[in-house]
Amino acid sequence: MSFAARRLLKQFRREDYRKSVNHSFLHPNQKLNIFKDTDQYNQIYRTNSGQVVTIDPVKSSTSQILYFHGGAFTVPMNQDQLTMITTIATAADSRIQVADFPLLPNHRGAELLEFAKQALAYTVKQPLPTFVVADSAGAALGLQAVIQEPAGVVGTVLISPWLDMQLIDPRLTALESADVMLDLNVLKQIGGQFAAGLKPGDWADVFDPTHLNVGPLKIFYGENELLTPINEQFITAAKKAVNATVEVTRFKDGFHDYPLWAKLPETKKTVRQIAEFITSQRDA
Repeated sequence: MSFAARRLLKQFRREDYRKSVNHSFLHPNQKLNIFKDTDQYNQIYRTNSGQVVTIDPVKSSTSQILYFHGGAFTVPMNQDQLTMITTIATAADSRIQVADFPLLPNHRGAELLEFAKQALAYTVKQPLPTFVVADSAGAALGLQAVIQEPAGVVGTVLISPWLDMQLIDPRLTALESADVMLDLNVLKQIGGQFAAGLKPGDWADVFDPTHLNVGPLKIFYGENELLTPINEQFITAAKKAVNATVEVTRFKDGFHDYPLWAKLPETKKTVRQIAEFITSQRDA
């Protein structure tokens, strides 16, 4: 990791940043709506429980990114996430389709997954090649949507993904102390709430290669993240899939969702690699 990232990690530990994250996950301000300016965000596709917000950061887009944000399924999309995906889309000459999905606990896990499928179905109907970019909990929704409808997606990018709701891997406990963001018990609590709202057939096993014929896939995460063993298990499964190509970028001592800190060298490298991934797959 860079000097800037190590300094930030020290700051997080000094300030007990994980306590703040836990509070935001368990007691979120769900009245937050960064898309309330209807003059700026005037192209919105609404469903019964969520909305897809269209943003054009460049004048002539050559592709589009369907973005699923993180926040443990409970926290609305924030400005840092919007900045991150706007930077990526600008570098990749892409339109943004924000999947502004419904949130726990007022909506059940099945509703979140159904919205994800609806958002993807809406996006792929637009006359631009579609890429899915998703971080943290949003990666669970985005990946499930792609598994259901892989033919419409040119490529998928997962950043610090949270793909397992049970979190029973014994390695997680040993890694928890190194993660400055995520608390295992809090994730288990929210993951259990998400899973309790699912019906048979709602959730495809992401560790079964037969479910992962999703085409080109790019994954980013920090090696010391709490969810690293889950990421490794998923990558192993994806590499066995018949129709999936997997590229992985790991950052030593990287922390969860590091690209939300725009000035980090690791973030700039990630943005560049995602833009290159989109460009190469779009032009293939």
